[in-house]
This record gives sequence, structure tokens and C-alpha cells, in this order.
Amino acid sequence: DDLLGGDGDAGGVVRTGPFRAGEWTVINASGLPAGPLMRAFGQSGLPALSTQADIDQIMAVIPYDVSPWNTSSNPSFRNQLEGWIGPDLHNRGHVWVGGSMLPMTSPNDPVFYMNHCMVDKIWHDWQVRFPNQGYLPASGGPFGQNLNDPMDSTPSGQVGSRPIDVLDSVALGIQYDDAIVQPPPLPPPVIVVGAAPTPADIGAPGETDIFQFEVSAFGPHTMFTTGPSDTFMTLFGPNDPTAEVASNDDGGENFNAQINRNLSAGTYQLRVRLFSPNTTGNYAIGVRSDGGPVPTIPELVVDGGSIDASISAANESDLYRFQITAQDTYTIQTTGTTDTFLSLHGPNSQTPEMASNDDGGISSNAQLRLELGPGEYFARVRHFSPLGIGSYSIRVTRG
Repeated sequence: DDLLGGDGDAGGVVRTGPFRAGEWTVINASGLPAGPLMRAFGQSGLPALSTQADIDQIMAVIPYDVSPWNTSSNPSFRNQLEGWIGPDLHNRGHVWVGGSMLPMTSPNDPVFYMNHCMVDKIWHDWQVRFPNQGYLPASGGPFGQNLNDPMDSTPSGQVGSRPIDVLDSVALGIQYDDAIVQPPPLPPPVIVVGAAPTPADIGAPGETDIFQFEVSAFGPHTMFTTGPSDTFMTLFGPNDPTAEVASNDDGGENFNAQINRNLSAGTYQLRVRLFSPNTTGNYAIGVRSDGGPVPTIPELVVDGGSIDASISAANESDLYRFQITAQDTYTIQTTGTTDTFLSLHGPNSQTPEMASNDDGGISSNAQLRLELGPGEYFARVRHFSPLGIGSYSIRVTRG
């Protein structure tokens, strides 16, 4: 009561502490007086505050965010922290206090600043725990959300108005006395392709399970869940746990998720949640390599003609192979009007990435020029934007 005041009375009016009625007047969004500070602890739909277990759950979520970059994005550390999914962390603080903390009058309540300081600290601790997980979207998202966009309704001042201006707490002069660096979570459980499905469960509402599996060679694969729960599954990779490949809700039997894709060699992650963020349940998850002929990887002939192709769906990528018989300098390039991203893998393996490029060619085309020894190499082409589509041509030349 001495610091911030207590709960409101039967009518919701705060009558204790330095912000009590008669000592503090709320100003509304129009800049007009709106009466005394109001509170109604636990009376607005959320009867309890967040727990340490809630914070621990959020601190294990990666990446920072995923497309479509809004309140439905999942998995998303941002959404979990803000409270749109999971344990309602930030939003819960507003709703539990109630009263003036619910509408746009919330900055009138000093609890607002305590709540947001804690949110900032969790954000800082997450950055320290996952130094390789950056802010997303860096680009390609809605205007105002990309790394270098000016944020909407942010006034100019000593601190910049772009996301990139407020990522470093230390640079902003913020220090935390009790900051403890948590070690990164243990590696996700490994699913063996072709093995029996792995039992799992969502034990807390909003929880997301992460699994990992290896693909040794290009071919058709099916990722699936079984059991009584309505699962939602997202596939990431190859070799990048933030690059979404596909997602599915009810592609399998009885509300189970199932994804069928041609996958190139590499490491993939599957993230599984329940369709409803408010439920729990068990399931099993598996990956199988489908039978039948393996799709042919298009072959590029050095100094031959270009191959015309297109990215026709979000998160799609195309794989090509080519043979090098003599050590020399070679150029792999795309042409066309599509903003392509190119990566090179090999020799004699689809897994190790040798180099990658975005706009090294003409306009927004990708180009790699490097010395290669004899062997088979693989070139992968995708759109720079995970949601982008468009046609392009690709070729390999010597010299």
C-alpha cells in the first residue's frame, strides 16, 4: 500500500497509497481527466498472476517470431511474452489488475511500469540465453515490424523509433542486478525416420513440443501425428530451425496433423502444438520415407543452357545438381525478376553448405562465384521472402 497502493474498494476506486483517490487523477486517451485510479484485482477473467513455471515455459520458446507476424503466429517467443498465446504473461498483468489497467488509461497506473519492466527483463534474459536467435522479421514482414522500419506511433526522441534501435539493453543503459544466464535448453528429442512413432504430450496449455530428424538423401517424406489430440504441426529446415517449410492442422486421420513433402538432405525440426491453445493432450509423432521412385533432381550442365523454373508456393525451394570435372572458378547465378536466395552444397553431399548469396547478381538475383574441385554439387534456390513466389532461370558457367 505504501509504494503503489492496493486494490480498489467495492466500487473499484483505489483509496490507499500515494496514488489514491484525491491524490491522483487518471487522464484518458483524449487527454481529459477521467476520475480516480481504478483497480479490481483478479476480477476481470484471470484470477491469478503468472508463475515461475509460466516464465520457464516462455524462456524455452524459439524463434522470436514466425509468419504471419501477428497474434496467431506460433511458435513465437514474442506472442508468448506478450500473452496472445501460452500463459498470457504481459496481458495477464493488465487483466489481473483490472480497472484503469484494462483500457488505454493503463499508463496512469504505476503497476503498468512494473509489468513492462518485467517483460523487458524476460526479453533481455531470452536474448542472452539464445544469442543466435535474432529479432524477426528482419525484412519481408508488414511495414512497421521489420528490423529497420519506423514503428507506428513511436515519437522521435533520444532513442530511435525502429526495432533495431531498442534491441540492446546495455546500449540503452539498462542493467539488471540479478540477471542469471540460463543455459540453452537440451537438444530436442531425435525422431528416427522409419521408426515407430514417439509418444509425447502437451502438458500445459500453449506448450509447443520440438523434435528433430535427419534426412540422408533427397526424397518424399511424411511427417505425421497419431492419437486423440487435435494437433498442429510445423516443419522447419533444412539445417535452419527458423526457416519454415510447411505447416498442417488436420491432414491426417481424426484431427491429426500430417505433412507430405520432398525433402533434401539435412537436419529438420518439427514443432507440435494443439490447435486450441487452451487445451492439453497426448499424441505420438513419426517420420517415414515414402516408397516409390525418388524424384529426379534437375541437372545443370556447366556452360550449358539455363533451366527455367519458378517458386510457386510460400516457403518453397528448388534443388539442382551439377558435376565439376576440373578444378577452376565457377559461377552459379539466377536471372529474372524474382528476388532469389541461392545456397551451394557439396561436394558429393546435399548437407554441408559451402556458400550462400542473396543479391550478388543483377538486380535482386543471386550469384555465387567460387573455386570448386571435382565432384557433384547441389544448388538450392528459394525466394528471399518466405511468402514470396515468382519465376527465375538458373545456370552454371566456368571461369
